Amino acid sequence: MYEQYWGLNEQPFSLTPDPRFLYLSRAHEDALTMLHYAIMRNKGAAMLCGDIGLGKTTVSRKLLELLNPVEHKVVLIVNPILTPVQILHEILEQLGKPSTSKNRQVLVQDLHNHLIRFYELGQRVVLMVDEAHLIRSTGTLEELRLLLNCQMNDQFLISLLLLGQLEMKKKLAKVPALEQRMAIRQYLRPLDTTEVADMLLYRLRVAGYSEEQSPFTPDAIYEMHKFSKGIPRLTSQLADNAMMYAYVRKEKSIDGFLMHQVVLEYQGVEEAA
Repeated sequence: MYEQYWGLNEQPFSLTPDPRFLYLSRAHEDALTMLHYAIMRNKGAAMLCGDIGLGKTTVSRKLLELLNPVEHKVVLIVNPILTPVQILHEILEQLGKPSTSKNRQVLVQDLHNHLIRFYELGQRVVLMVDEAHLIRSTGTLEELRLLLNCQMNDQFLISLLLLGQLEMKKKLAKVPALEQRMAIRQYLRPLDTTEVADMLLYRLRVAGYSEEQSPFTPDAIYEMHKFSKGIPRLTSQLADNAMMYAYVRKEKSIDGFLMHQVVLEYQGVEEAA
Protein backbone atom coordinates (compact mmCIF):
# COMPACT_ATOMS: atom_id res chain seq x y z
CA MET A 1 0.00 0.00 0.00
CA TYR A 2 2.89 2.37 0.78
CA GLU A 3 5.41 0.72 -1.56
CA GLN A 4 5.18 3.30 -4.36
CA TYR A 5 5.51 6.20 -1.93
CA TRP A 6 8.81 4.83 -0.61
CA GLY A 7 10.09 3.70 -4.04
CA LEU A 8 9.74 -0.01 -3.30
CA ASN A 9 8.90 -2.93 -5.55
CA GLU A 10 7.40 -5.12 -2.83
CA GLN A 11 6.69 -5.28 0.88
CA PRO A 12 9.95 -5.05 2.83
CA PHE A 13 8.67 -6.27 6.19
CA SER A 14 6.42 -9.22 5.43
CA LEU A 15 6.37 -11.81 8.22
CA THR A 16 6.58 -14.78 5.86
CA PRO A 17 9.92 -16.67 6.08
CA ASP A 18 11.26 -15.45 2.73
CA PRO A 19 15.00 -16.28 2.72
CA ARG A 20 15.71 -13.30 0.43
CA PHE A 21 14.93 -10.99 3.34
CA LEU A 22 17.04 -12.82 5.92
CA TYR A 23 19.48 -10.37 7.45
CA LEU A 24 22.52 -12.31 8.53
CA SER A 25 23.55 -10.96 11.88
CA ARG A 26 26.60 -12.66 13.36
CA ALA A 27 24.41 -15.13 15.25
CA HIS A 28 22.24 -15.89 12.20
CA GLU A 29 25.24 -16.34 9.94
CA ASP A 30 26.91 -18.64 12.46
CA ALA A 31 23.72 -20.71 12.74
CA LEU A 32 23.35 -21.01 8.98
CA THR A 33 27.01 -21.93 8.51
CA MET A 34 27.03 -24.56 11.24
CA LEU A 35 23.77 -26.21 10.17
CA HIS A 36 25.07 -26.40 6.62
CA TYR A 37 28.32 -27.85 7.96
CA ALA A 38 26.37 -30.49 9.92
CA ILE A 39 24.71 -31.70 6.72
CA MET A 40 27.71 -31.50 4.39
CA ARG A 41 30.01 -33.25 6.87
CA ASN A 42 27.41 -35.86 7.76
CA LYS A 43 27.37 -35.06 11.47
CA GLY A 44 24.08 -36.86 12.07
CA ALA A 45 22.09 -34.42 14.19
CA ALA A 46 22.01 -30.69 14.84
CA MET A 47 19.72 -28.25 16.61
CA LEU A 48 18.85 -24.57 16.41
CA CYS A 49 17.23 -22.96 19.45
CA GLY A 50 15.92 -19.48 20.03
CA ASP A 51 13.04 -17.48 21.42
CA ILE A 52 9.94 -16.81 19.37
CA GLY A 53 10.42 -14.38 16.49
CA LEU A 54 14.21 -14.61 16.20
CA GLY A 55 14.21 -16.09 12.70
CA LYS A 56 14.73 -19.85 13.12
CA THR A 57 12.32 -20.76 10.33
CA THR A 58 13.79 -18.20 7.93
CA VAL A 59 17.29 -19.54 8.63
CA SER A 60 16.04 -23.03 7.80
CA ARG A 61 14.54 -21.84 4.51
CA LYS A 62 17.83 -20.17 3.62
CA LEU A 63 19.59 -23.41 4.45
CA LEU A 64 17.37 -25.28 2.00
CA GLU A 65 18.50 -22.89 -0.73
CA LEU A 66 22.11 -23.90 -0.09
CA LEU A 67 21.43 -27.60 -0.58
CA ASN A 68 21.81 -29.13 -4.03
CA PRO A 69 18.46 -30.82 -4.82
CA VAL A 70 20.30 -33.43 -6.88
CA GLU A 71 22.38 -34.48 -3.88
CA HIS A 72 19.87 -33.93 -1.07
CA LYS A 73 16.36 -35.17 -0.49
CA VAL A 74 14.70 -32.91 2.08
CA VAL A 75 11.85 -33.89 4.38
CA LEU A 76 10.36 -30.86 6.14
CA ILE A 77 8.00 -31.42 9.06
CA VAL A 78 6.28 -28.22 10.18
CA ASN A 79 3.66 -29.86 12.41
CA PRO A 80 5.60 -32.13 14.76
CA ILE A 81 2.65 -33.04 17.00
CA LEU A 82 2.80 -36.60 15.72
CA THR A 83 3.02 -40.07 17.19
CA PRO A 84 6.05 -42.23 16.34
CA VAL A 85 4.04 -44.13 13.71
CA GLN A 86 2.63 -40.91 12.23
CA ILE A 87 6.05 -39.36 11.90
CA LEU A 88 7.34 -42.45 10.08
CA HIS A 89 4.36 -42.23 7.71
CA GLU A 90 5.06 -38.53 7.11
CA ILE A 91 8.72 -39.15 6.31
CA LEU A 92 7.91 -41.95 3.88
CA GLU A 93 5.19 -39.84 2.24
CA GLN A 94 7.55 -36.92 1.64
CA LEU A 95 10.21 -39.26 0.29
CA GLY A 96 7.69 -40.39 -2.29
CA LYS A 97 7.48 -43.86 -0.73
CA PRO A 98 4.11 -43.91 1.09
CA SER A 99 3.06 -46.92 3.11
CA THR A 100 -0.34 -48.11 4.35
CA SER A 101 1.12 -50.26 7.11
CA LYS A 102 0.35 -49.39 10.73
CA ASN A 103 3.06 -51.67 12.04
CA ARG A 104 5.97 -49.62 13.35
CA GLN A 105 8.54 -52.30 12.65
CA VAL A 106 7.41 -52.64 9.05
CA LEU A 107 7.57 -48.85 8.60
CA VAL A 108 11.06 -48.66 10.10
CA GLN A 109 12.29 -51.44 7.81
CA ASP A 110 10.70 -49.78 4.77
CA LEU A 111 12.32 -46.47 5.63
CA HIS A 112 15.71 -48.06 6.20
CA ASN A 113 15.54 -49.81 2.82
CA HIS A 114 14.60 -46.56 1.07
CA LEU A 115 17.42 -44.68 2.82
CA ILE A 116 19.88 -47.27 1.53
CA ARG A 117 18.54 -46.82 -2.01
CA PHE A 118 18.92 -43.03 -1.77
CA TYR A 119 22.46 -43.56 -0.51
CA GLU A 120 23.27 -45.84 -3.45
CA LEU A 121 21.95 -43.13 -5.79
CA GLY A 122 24.28 -40.60 -4.20
CA GLN A 123 21.52 -38.72 -2.36
CA ARG A 124 21.51 -37.76 1.30
CA VAL A 125 18.22 -37.46 3.14
CA VAL A 126 17.78 -34.43 5.38
CA LEU A 127 14.98 -34.50 7.95
CA MET A 128 14.20 -31.01 9.22
CA VAL A 129 11.70 -30.68 12.08
CA ASP A 130 10.45 -27.12 12.63
CA GLU A 131 8.74 -26.11 15.88
CA ALA A 132 10.34 -29.17 17.48
CA HIS A 133 9.55 -27.82 20.95
CA LEU A 134 5.92 -28.80 20.25
CA ILE A 135 6.75 -32.52 20.15
CA ARG A 136 4.62 -33.96 22.93
CA SER A 137 5.82 -37.51 23.21
CA THR A 138 9.25 -38.64 24.32
CA GLY A 139 8.42 -41.67 22.17
CA THR A 140 8.51 -39.45 19.08
CA LEU A 141 11.88 -38.05 20.12
CA GLU A 142 13.11 -41.58 20.70
CA GLU A 143 11.93 -42.54 17.21
CA LEU A 144 13.92 -39.65 15.76
CA ARG A 145 16.98 -40.87 17.66
CA LEU A 146 16.57 -44.36 16.28
CA LEU A 147 16.63 -42.97 12.75
CA LEU A 148 20.25 -42.02 13.41
CA ASN A 149 21.01 -45.72 13.75
CA CYS A 150 20.48 -46.00 9.99
CA GLN A 151 24.10 -45.99 8.85
CA MET A 152 26.17 -47.29 5.96
CA ASN A 153 29.97 -47.50 5.87
CA ASP A 154 30.23 -45.35 9.00
CA GLN A 155 28.00 -42.70 7.44
CA PHE A 156 24.59 -41.59 8.62
CA LEU A 157 21.91 -42.26 6.03
CA ILE A 158 19.87 -39.35 7.32
CA SER A 159 20.70 -35.93 8.76
CA LEU A 160 18.38 -34.73 11.51
CA LEU A 161 17.85 -31.02 12.18
CA LEU A 162 15.65 -29.84 15.06
CA LEU A 163 14.54 -26.22 15.22
CA GLY A 164 12.57 -24.90 18.16
CA GLN A 165 12.10 -22.55 21.03
CA LEU A 166 14.22 -22.78 24.16
CA GLU A 167 11.90 -25.27 25.87
CA MET A 168 13.11 -27.81 23.31
CA LYS A 169 16.26 -28.13 25.42
CA LYS A 170 14.20 -29.42 28.36
CA LYS A 171 12.46 -32.00 26.20
CA LEU A 172 15.74 -33.21 24.74
CA ALA A 173 17.12 -33.55 28.26
CA LYS A 174 14.46 -36.22 28.85
CA VAL A 175 15.95 -38.28 26.03
CA PRO A 176 19.69 -38.20 26.82
CA ALA A 177 20.53 -40.62 24.02
CA LEU A 178 19.18 -38.10 21.49
CA GLU A 179 20.56 -35.05 23.26
CA GLN A 180 24.05 -36.54 23.19
CA ARG A 181 23.73 -37.10 19.43
CA MET A 182 23.39 -33.36 18.80
CA ALA A 183 26.79 -32.74 17.25
CA ILE A 184 25.96 -29.12 16.40
CA ARG A 185 24.05 -26.83 18.79
CA GLN A 186 23.30 -23.27 17.77
CA TYR A 187 21.39 -20.53 19.60
CA LEU A 188 19.95 -17.35 18.14
CA ARG A 189 19.97 -14.13 20.14
CA PRO A 190 18.16 -10.80 19.70
CA LEU A 191 19.71 -8.04 17.59
CA ASP A 192 21.48 -5.05 19.10
CA THR A 193 20.62 -1.53 17.95
CA THR A 194 23.27 -1.49 15.21
CA GLU A 195 22.02 -4.81 13.87
CA VAL A 196 18.42 -3.56 13.94
CA ALA A 197 19.43 -0.56 11.80
CA ASP A 198 21.34 -2.82 9.41
CA MET A 199 18.45 -5.29 9.19
CA LEU A 200 15.92 -2.57 8.33
CA LEU A 201 18.10 -1.10 5.59
CA TYR A 202 18.95 -4.55 4.23
CA ARG A 203 15.28 -5.50 3.91
CA LEU A 204 14.46 -2.17 2.33
CA ARG A 205 17.23 -2.66 -0.23
CA VAL A 206 15.93 -6.12 -1.13
CA ALA A 207 12.49 -4.57 -1.66
CA GLY A 208 13.95 -1.99 -4.06
CA TYR A 209 14.78 1.00 -1.85
CA SER A 210 17.44 3.09 -3.60
CA GLU A 211 17.89 6.13 -1.37
CA GLU A 212 21.33 6.51 0.20
CA GLN A 213 20.05 7.08 3.74
CA SER A 214 17.67 4.89 5.70
CA PRO A 215 14.28 6.48 6.38
CA PHE A 216 14.66 5.42 10.03
CA THR A 217 16.64 7.92 12.09
CA PRO A 218 18.91 6.79 14.96
CA ASP A 219 16.29 8.02 17.45
CA ALA A 220 13.66 5.91 15.71
CA ILE A 221 15.93 2.86 15.89
CA TYR A 222 16.44 3.48 19.60
CA GLU A 223 12.68 3.71 20.25
CA MET A 224 12.04 0.59 18.19
CA HIS A 225 14.77 -1.44 19.89
CA LYS A 226 13.65 -0.33 23.34
CA PHE A 227 10.28 -1.95 22.74
CA SER A 228 11.15 -4.88 20.47
CA LYS A 229 14.25 -5.93 22.46
CA GLY A 230 15.87 -6.73 19.12
CA ILE A 231 13.43 -9.49 18.12
CA PRO A 232 13.39 -9.43 14.29
CA ARG A 233 9.72 -10.35 13.89
CA LEU A 234 8.51 -7.65 16.26
CA THR A 235 10.98 -5.17 14.77
CA SER A 236 9.57 -5.86 11.30
CA GLN A 237 6.01 -5.35 12.51
CA LEU A 238 6.89 -1.97 14.01
CA ALA A 239 8.84 -0.94 10.90
CA ASP A 240 5.92 -1.84 8.66
CA ASN A 241 3.50 0.15 10.81
CA ALA A 242 5.88 3.11 10.93
CA MET A 243 6.29 3.26 7.16
CA MET A 244 2.52 3.19 6.74
CA TYR A 245 2.12 5.86 9.42
CA ALA A 246 4.71 8.09 7.70
CA TYR A 247 3.07 7.52 4.31
CA VAL A 248 -0.31 8.69 5.62
CA ARG A 249 1.35 11.79 7.11
CA LYS A 250 3.42 12.41 3.97
CA GLU A 251 6.66 12.22 5.96
CA LYS A 252 9.88 11.26 4.21
CA SER A 253 11.70 10.09 7.33
CA ILE A 254 10.74 8.26 10.49
CA ASP A 255 12.09 9.93 13.61
CA GLY A 256 11.99 9.01 17.27
CA PHE A 257 8.79 10.95 17.94
CA LEU A 258 6.89 9.21 15.17
CA MET A 259 8.24 5.81 16.18
CA HIS A 260 7.24 6.45 19.78
CA GLN A 261 3.69 7.07 18.58
CA VAL A 262 3.78 3.89 16.51
CA VAL A 263 4.86 1.88 19.56
CA LEU A 264 2.05 3.38 21.65
CA GLU A 265 -0.48 2.59 18.94
CA TYR A 266 0.87 -0.95 18.68
CA GLN A 267 0.41 -1.40 22.42
CA GLY A 268 -3.03 0.18 22.36
CA VAL A 269 -1.86 2.86 24.78
CA GLU A 270 -3.10 6.44 24.67
CA GLU A 271 -0.40 9.03 25.19
CA ALA A 272 -0.94 11.22 28.22
CA ALA A 273 -1.93 14.83 27.43
